[in-house]
Amino acid sequence: MFSDGVTAESENKVAQLGTGTISSGGEEFFSVVLTADKPHRVFVHPDDPTVDFDLAVYDENNNLVDFDVSDSADAFCIITPKWTGTFRLQVMAARGMSSYTIVVED
Repeated sequence: MFSDGVTAESENKVAQLGTGTISSGGEEFFSVVLTADKPHRVFVHPDDPTVDFDLAVYDENNNLVDFDVSDSADAFCIITPKWTGTFRLQVMAARGMSSYTIVVED
């Protein structure tokens, strides 16, 4: 469920999950309900293209399901859960400070 009570269950839905501002070494977390057997794309879009933001996705048992720790500003993961449940998304700033938007698309 998104912060506004929306679930990621409808066809080709794009939802802004949240926004924030973090600096080097900082992190923020978001929770979302993802639907079983359906690919969900998670994007982190920093406003500053010179930063390095990373993304990690954990299931309800705190298992790491996917991550993006590339050197690019944006971070991106595709998750296809085996069950419908709550997933925790961790946005991290490896370098720089920026505001950002996190989006889930399915």
